[in-house]
Amino acid sequence: MVRFVDEPFVTDAAARDLSVIKWKLLCGIGMTNVHFITLAENKNDIFDIYPAAVFKQKRFRKRDLLILGVAAGGHDAQDLTREMVQNCLDNCGDLTDIRGYFEKYVKDHL
Repeated sequence: MVRFVDEPFVTDAAARDLSVIKWKLLCGIGMTNVHFITLAENKNDIFDIYPAAVFKQKRFRKRDLLILGVAAGGHDAQDLTREMVQNCLDNCGDLTDIRGYFEKYVKDHL
C-alpha cells in the first residue's frame, strides 16, 4: 500500500493542496501535473519519480511504496530531488551514501 513519510519534501505549489493530493492518490482519482518521489526500487539509483497518473491503476496503488516527496510538475520534481540531495549534503557534509541517508530518513519519519 502506498504510504507517505510524516514529513515529505514538498514543492510550494503542492504544499497548498497536500491533503487533497494524498486523498486523491489513495482513492485513485486522476491528477494532472503531480509527481511523487520514492526511493528507487533498485539499489543502484537513488529516486524514482512517478507521475500521478500511474496511481489510477489499482494494482499500482497496492504496491508497497513509500513517498518521500510531492511535486507539482515534472520540472518541479527534478528541482525537488536536487533540493533533497542538497539537504543530504547540508546534514552529512558528504555525498558518498545518499541512499543510506534517505533510508535512515525513512526510518526516522515513518
